[in-house]
Amino acid sequence: MVVNLPRGAVPIPDHALRSLTTQPVPPRPGPGMILARFLEGLADHWESLESTPIERLGSAVVDLSVAFLMSLAEAHGLLSPHPRRPELLQEIKAFITQNLGEPHLSPQQIAAEHHISVRYLHLLFHHDKRTVRGFLQEQRLEHCRADLTDPFHLGRTVGVIRARWGFRDDAVFGRAFKKAYGISPGEFRKRHFQAP
Repeated sequence: MVVNLPRGAVPIPDHALRSLTTQPVPPRPGPGMILARFLEGLADHWESLESTPIERLGSAVVDLSVAFLMSLAEAHGLLSPHPRRPELLQEIKAFITQNLGEPHLSPQQIAAEHHISVRYLHLLFHHDKRTVRGFLQEQRLEHCRADLTDPFHLGRTVGVIRARWGFRDDAVFGRAFKKAYGISPGEFRKRHFQAP
């Protein structure tokens, strides 16, 4: 069985990858065994699968394959345990910032857009001492806070502003805003415009 992976999805240097990709999956417990069983299950039941989950199954194959290859590369001393690509992280952050208004923006969508696995996306943010969802929420809150203090947006309700930056629920937004700034969004706005 052969698995073709997008090159950008595998955070392993070319020299290390070349020495790994021609080897069979080791018959011992670990990521390789999980990958092998998953692929065998796909092959056995391929015809009965609905078309809807195919993309998700493909993502699972990529994630399992990357986990397997990284564990193998680390075991052979071919790469440091935590490879980093700072320029990719900056590109991803810029993408998130440009798409804050999309309420369904998720780690899966962000990873797919950059041709990497969700696992690798989380690894990049782990080195940045934060989570993907944490960064996304932080950016959304900051943009909401800025709009709430901007006279240009005085005619817009708090609900319109929160929806503009991708928050789908008033209660969730209110709790997140209060946790971040110590005050509800409505009270924050009221105090700002009452200030001398």
